Amino acid sequence: MWLSLILTFVCAFLALIVIRPLAIKVGLVDKPNYRKRHQGAIPLIGGISLFIGNLCFYLLEWEQTRLPYLYLFCIFVLLVIGVLDDRFDISPFLRAGIQAGLAILMIYWGDIYLNNLGQVIGPFQVQLGFIGIIITIFATIAVINAFNMIDGIDGLLGGLSSVSFAAIGILMLRDNQIDLAVWCFALILAILPYALFNLSVFGVARKVFMGDSGSTLIGFTMIWILLLSTQGQGHPMNPVTALWVIAIPLIDMVAIIFRRLKKGKSPFRPDRLHIHHLMVRAGLSHRQAFFVITFFAALCAGFGILGEVYYINQWVMFSLFIGLFFMYSYSIVHAWRVTRWIRRLKRRSLRRQYAQQSTK
Repeated sequence: MWLSLILTFVCAFLALIVIRPLAIKVGLVDKPNYRKRHQGAIPLIGGISLFIGNLCFYLLEWEQTRLPYLYLFCIFVLLVIGVLDDRFDISPFLRAGIQAGLAILMIYWGDIYLNNLGQVIGPFQVQLGFIGIIITIFATIAVINAFNMIDGIDGLLGGLSSVSFAAIGILMLRDNQIDLAVWCFALILAILPYALFNLSVFGVARKVFMGDSGSTLIGFTMIWILLLSTQGQGHPMNPVTALWVIAIPLIDMVAIIFRRLKKGKSPFRPDRLHIHHLMVRAGLSHRQAFFVITFFAALCAGFGILGEVYYINQWVMFSLFIGLFFMYSYSIVHAWRVTRWIRRLKRRSLRRQYAQQSTK
């Protein structure tokens, strides 16, 4: 097992080094524009690195994995479509259609779908029956695009996905689901090389981006693991806990889509109203926004873990999650108030630091 984890990291790391010059040669790069304000053309190879690291783990632990042929086929399709989208810009409707098709494969070939919502509205189980199949398709598209849309500043996608996989891994260990737990930790190790290059740990000249190929792969893997762990008899995690594990990406996506629809805009039309954009607009640096958002994601995931450990009523956990959603939605609608409040806190912090330095 330990050798598999180490080789997962090594394969993902080496993939970034080997594929980088090829990506530049074929034009698989992200160029700055009115929304993307980075410097220079950045290779979009994080997703390829993640796929190779994940594939390495699967090949080494084949007997311990669940439905390996189906899963690898699905993420390979997402990888190909994502790379083509990164290079040529594919229609969002076509991408959504392919994601729906993969969800149908997951449901009918893997028998993985949302059938039980748990006790989210009272002391009784909410069974979905056939409608659960439809909800699973939409949930798959939603989670995939939630992680795709949150990828807006350096380190954020890697940080948020690692928090989610770590929380799931901890809960799987608690329930003695060793295979799923080890896979979650392997996914973090496959993401880590990308995060190091993305945060310019090895220098700005070696920076890489994840690209749609990676964000969609992460989103699909997330919904795959969440369905495996929340459905069926003896499931190790309550469905409501899944909401807390991916709280920030999910809430951000839903709030932004509602805001776009309210303004009569396409939900697929990009803008600069995501949580990371608002924090940067409020005066935080990209690195500070990354740490703050990841910290809050860890708090949400940690609260979800506590709900499982201390058997907090599922309807209470769901009510609190809805409350969190409305608080976030209010912050988006009144973004100017939130940014003014953050700037005020930052000014106070700077004045306090200046005063401390003056007294020395």
